Amino acid sequence: MHDVETVMRNLIEISEVAPGGGWRGWVAVRAAGKDQFSKSGWEKLLAEPGKLLEGAQQTLKSDGLNSVTVKYLDIGGRGVKAVIKRRHRGGGIRGIFRSMGAAHAIRNFIAAVKMKQYGLPVAAPLAAVYHKRFLFCDDSIYISEYVEGTNLHEFLRNMRAQGEERYWIMREVCGKMAEIFAELHKNNLWHRDAKATNFVVNQDGDGEYQVTITDVDGIKQYLSRSEDRQMQGLWQLAASVMGLAGVTRTDYLRAFEIYCDEVRIPDEGRGDIYRRLAQKAQAKYRLKQKTST
Repeated sequence: MHDVETVMRNLIEISEVAPGGGWRGWVAVRAAGKDQFSKSGWEKLLAEPGKLLEGAQQTLKSDGLNSVTVKYLDIGGRGVKAVIKRRHRGGGIRGIFRSMGAAHAIRNFIAAVKMKQYGLPVAAPLAAVYHKRFLFCDDSIYISEYVEGTNLHEFLRNMRAQGEERYWIMREVCGKMAEIFAELHKNNLWHRDAKATNFVVNQDGDGEYQVTITDVDGIKQYLSRSEDRQMQGLWQLAASVMGLAGVTRTDYLRAFEIYCDEVRIPDEGRGDIYRRLAQKAQAKYRLKQKTST
């Protein structure tokens, strides 16, 4: 049994599957302590993994090698709305080298499981299957729950609140983002691709705003606690929303201060750190503007 399965026994129960034809992987038979799925239901659904994307309700991304779709899945009579990410092996030396390691879907599954363990708000992992040809993984599929809401970039771009209402909304959302990055830091994790489109914002039953990580591709573990690793997510997120008129310097400062409080960065060092992060965010934003024209 894999270590991840052991530590997550109370949150996610995992079972190995081998659909055949060189495919194998893991499925969640109990996800996040609420959804129960049968192993036989998964095996029937995954009998032909290559056809899993047929009949998808929505395509979020498709670039030849990679695709991201939304689809309602029937897992042994249990329906669930899911996001399906399929990744084919890239070409060249780099693609071959990467295909010799753990399958992309398995890496995502493990990352999401660890984040659940640490109490981070992440879309629940449902399944990860991969296809191997000899020693090389040439195809992998990762399935996670679909999180209702609006991605953070769209949420900020479309927000029309003004005055006191805006203040409280931004305070709540900035706080949630800062807490996410702080919790990643506390567990030696960093988000290598922390752009606003990889987070979803919604309101719970009490009307409180919640933020969920929906893309774990960029989640990595680091050993040395360098500032670059610890705070990369902060300035990358800032760069991804810098062009939005409704986001102010006060919003950036608020998120930064909450983050510093969470990870106990002394007051006297914050000014220099903030200036360095701002410079990095501005440089990344200018580069993006330059390459998109």
